[in-house]
Amino acid sequence: MASEAVGELLNTIGQHVADVLGKTPDDVFVYIQAGDQWCGAAIFDNQKDTVQYHEFEPETYDVILALWDAAESDKKWSVLLYDIKDGRFEVEYIYPDQLDPNESSIDQRERFLVARYGDKPVIYPEMEDGEWDDLTEDDLSGDGVPHVPEPPEA
Repeated sequence: MASEAVGELLNTIGQHVADVLGKTPDDVFVYIQAGDQWCGAAIFDNQKDTVQYHEFEPETYDVILALWDAAESDKKWSVLLYDIKDGRFEVEYIYPDQLDPNESSIDQRERFLVARYGDKPVIYPEMEDGEWDDLTEDDLSGDGVPHVPEPPEA
């Protein structure tokens, strides 16, 4: 895909950031991971004493996948670091051979956040009650697959 089309996709991601934040982004870091038919992304807005995490709207993921698909087959990136400052964006592509295959994606993201913000705390939204449950051994069936109990009858 021509670099002009890639530029348009990158601009679209920046517009999605502005839409999520409800303002012109400035001093914003976007962390994107992608692969064949999957992607993930997070927005980190630098505040005075903290960094605020924001989620993209679902339609952004189609743009990210189009961007990943646009890369030549021998130049497929794994991580895209997208910085917005002073009305401009810069991107850095991180390729699979630049990443530790034993490092989890969460640890990778954390490492890039620390490189960008140091020890500044990142504020994530609170989880709603009932969103996360700890699995116990009793929750697993004999084949190691979590057993999901039937909802109570009304």
